Amino acid sequence: MTLLRQLIIVIITLFALLFAGSVIINVNNTRTYLNNQLRSISEDMATSLGMSLSPHMAKGEMTIVESMINAVSDSGYYREVIVTDVNGKALIERIQPLTIEGVPEWFVKLIPLETPRGEAMIMAGWIQAGNIRISANPGYAYSTMWNNSVQAFWWFLGSSVFAFVLGVIALNFVLRPLRAVEAQAKAICDREYTVQGSMPWTLELRSVVGAMNRMTTKVKDMFEEQANAMERVRTDAYIDNVTGLANRSYFDMQLRHLIQSPEGFDGGAVLFLELNDFKSFNERKGYQSGDKLLRACGALISDICKGTENLEYFAARLAGPNFGIVVSHLPEKDVLALAEKIGSSLIQLHENEISDVTNIGHIGVAIFRGQAVGPLLSEADLALRAAQVKGPNAAHMNDSKTIDDFGSYSATRWKDVLQKALTDRSVALHRQPTVGSKGDGQILHYETLLRVFTEEGKMVPPGVLIPMAKRLHLIQDFDKYVVTEVLDRLKLDDNKDISVAVNLFPLSILDTGFVTWLSEKLHQYAEVAPRIAFEVTEQGVMENLDALRGWVERVVHTGAKVGLDQFGKGFTSFNYLSALKLDYVKIDGSYIRGIHENKDNQFFVDSLVKVAHGLDIQVIAESVETQEEWETLKNLRVDGVKGYGVGRPELWS
Repeated sequence: MTLLRQLIIVIITLFALLFAGSVIINVNNTRTYLNNQLRSISEDMATSLGMSLSPHMAKGEMTIVESMINAVSDSGYYREVIVTDVNGKALIERIQPLTIEGVPEWFVKLIPLETPRGEAMIMAGWIQAGNIRISANPGYAYSTMWNNSVQAFWWFLGSSVFAFVLGVIALNFVLRPLRAVEAQAKAICDREYTVQGSMPWTLELRSVVGAMNRMTTKVKDMFEEQANAMERVRTDAYIDNVTGLANRSYFDMQLRHLIQSPEGFDGGAVLFLELNDFKSFNERKGYQSGDKLLRACGALISDICKGTENLEYFAARLAGPNFGIVVSHLPEKDVLALAEKIGSSLIQLHENEISDVTNIGHIGVAIFRGQAVGPLLSEADLALRAAQVKGPNAAHMNDSKTIDDFGSYSATRWKDVLQKALTDRSVALHRQPTVGSKGDGQILHYETLLRVFTEEGKMVPPGVLIPMAKRLHLIQDFDKYVVTEVLDRLKLDDNKDISVAVNLFPLSILDTGFVTWLSEKLHQYAEVAPRIAFEVTEQGVMENLDALRGWVERVVHTGAKVGLDQFGKGFTSFNYLSALKLDYVKIDGSYIRGIHENKDNQFFVDSLVKVAHGLDIQVIAESVETQEEWETLKNLRVDGVKGYGVGRPELWS
C-alpha cells in the first residue's frame, strides 16, 4: 500500500473518531441540557398551576379546575397532568400519548430522556386541599435534539470533506518529492541517471532528495569511469593515435577472426593503400604536415566507405603511410569500384593543399578465396605494387579467380532465385546453441542461421546471399520470413522449452514499417514472445541510436528480449549502454580468439562484464573454440559462450 493511501486512511480514521467523539459529546450535553429544561418546565408549571387552582379548589369549583387542567394538557407540552386530594386520590387525571414526530425510533432508544415530574400543593386558605403533578412531554426535546444532531452531522461532514480534500491536495504536494525519488530509483534500475532540479521545502524530504541526487550522480560517475577506462584501454591497444583509425593489431585480430569464422569470409576483400613517397614529403613539409596528410587520408577513406550503401568494412592505419581496408559480403566488381573511387578521390588532398603533389597514392585489392592470412596479405601487397606501375592514384585487383557457380547470374536472375526461395520455402533454418559459461550444459538460447537454396538444390553462400539481398531490397522479406517461421515453431510442443535468438539486419530495424510489423507480430504471438530474442550488429546501428532505442523499447514492450551482436567491433563509446534496455551483448569473436594469451582482451572483457552486470545486462562470448578460451572466460565471469568449441550448427527440422 502506498504511503499516500496509508496517510489517507489515517486521516479518515482520525476524522471518524473526531466526528464520533464530537457527536457523543454534543448529544450528551444536549440531553443533559434538555433534561434540566424538562425538569424546570415541569416544576414551574406545577407551581404556577397549583397557585392558580388553589382559589377554585377552596370554593369547590371543580368544573373550573378541570377546564384549566384540560387547557394545560391539550397544549401538548405535557405528557401527564394529575390532581389528587390530600390522601393521594386522583381527582383529575389527564395523560397524553408520547408523540415524537420526525425522529427515528433507533435514535429514541439510543438516547433516552428522563421525564421528571414537577409537584406542587393546592391550598385552600391555610389548609392543603390537594396536590398537582405535571410531567413535561419529551417529544419536543427529542425533536430538538435530533435536529441539532442532524445539523451538526452535515456541518461536520461538509467541513470534513472540505478539510479532507485540502489534506489530500496538501499530501500530494508534500509527497511529490517522494514520488520523484521513486521514479529516480526506478530510472537507475533502467540505466538512466536523472537528477531532481527542484528541492522540496520540507526539510526531511529535502535531505532525502539531496541524498538521492548525490547517489545518482555517484552511480553515473562510476559507470562513466568504468566505461572510460575501457575506452582508454581499447584506444591504447587498438587505435592509431594519429588518424583515429584502427591500428595494425586490431587489423590483424579482426582479419584473422573473419577468416576463421564458421560463416566464412565470402565476398570479402583486403585493400592496401599506400601514400606515395611519404618519407620525402615529411622531409619537405615536416612531420606535422605529414600527420595532417595521414589524418586527411584516413578521413577520406572513412567518408567514402560510410557513404557506400550497406558496406560492411573496417579501416586501419597499418604503419607509416600504409592503410588497410577490409570489406565483407561485397561482389568483386563492387570491391574494385570502391578501390577506384578511393583512388580517384585522393586528388582532393592536393586540391585542399594538404599534399603538394598530385600522385598521392595507390591501392591494391586482394579477393578472399579461402586463403590464410599470410597469403591474402601477400596478394594484396602484390596488387598494390601493380597499381604503382599503372599510374598516379591507380587501383589494381588481380584477375578474378572466382570458381563459384553463381558468377554468371544477372540481377534479374538473382531476384527470381531469391523470391522463389521465399515463395517455395526452399529456405532452411539451422540453430547453434549458446550455453551458460558454468559448464553445466544449460542452454541460454539457440541462435538461428539462415540457409537459402536454388532450384538445383545448391546452397547460396552467405557472402553471395547478403549483398544480393541488399541490392535487390529483399533484406526485410528474409527477416520477416525468419521471424514468422521461428514464432510458428516456438508454438509447437517439441519447442516449448527452448528460447531462440534471431539476427536481424540493421536496415530492418531502421525502417519504421518493419518495426511496426514486428511489434504487431509479437503481440499476435504473445504467448511465445518471451522466448524469442532479437539481435542486431552493434556496428550496423551505432550511427542511429535514436532508431535503435525506439526499436528496443517497442520490442521489450512485447515481452521479447533484445541483444547486440558483434559487440566491440566498432569504436563507439560504451556509455550508450546505459540508455538501452538490453538483455545481453555478444562480444565480437575477434576479442575471444586466443583470449587466454591476450591480456588486453582479457582486461576489455573483464571491464565490460563489470559495466554490463551493473546494468543487468548479460555478456556472451562468441567464437569460443578451445577449452583454454572457455576456462579464461569462466574466470572473467561471462554469462554464456557460443562457438564451435561449444556446439556446432545443426538443422532445425
